[in-house]
Amino acid sequence: MVDKIRVQMMEMAAKRKIDAALCDTPYCLKVQKIIKKKPSRKEKLSNPNKEAISQYVSAFYSTEVYRAAYERNIQPIPTFDMPDPPQPSDVLIKPPTTKRLPGRPRKRRIHSRGEVDHAYICSRCKQIGHNRRTYSNPPHNLE
Repeated sequence: MVDKIRVQMMEMAAKRKIDAALCDTPYCLKVQKIIKKKPSRKEKLSNPNKEAISQYVSAFYSTEVYRAAYERNIQPIPTFDMPDPPQPSDVLIKPPTTKRLPGRPRKRRIHSRGEVDHAYICSRCKQIGHNRRTYSNPPHNLE
């Protein structure tokens, strides 16, 4: 499990390192998207002199800092001194112990996904959806 997390972190860091190397803007990609976004009317009124946006963006969002953060690689830890992980067939996973909730139990259980209710079949007309008692057609009198 720890090895899987380490591999995921190595892949993520490698991807971000490539993204940082390809970035040619002064700020990271997410900040560039925010800067390029069309300013609202309120923002236009608050910034009438069209001052430089760079004074409002922290230096932590610069491309140089982004590249420096992913400069070093995450090295895999050798596992030759560690025992082999158990095989999936060797591990027995038991369900968690549950405690009954307080209160009266439900009258009807909650169905699983894909499970349908019981289908009622009428004994008179053999159709699905109702039973003999709720049959709507009047009985035929043989007089």
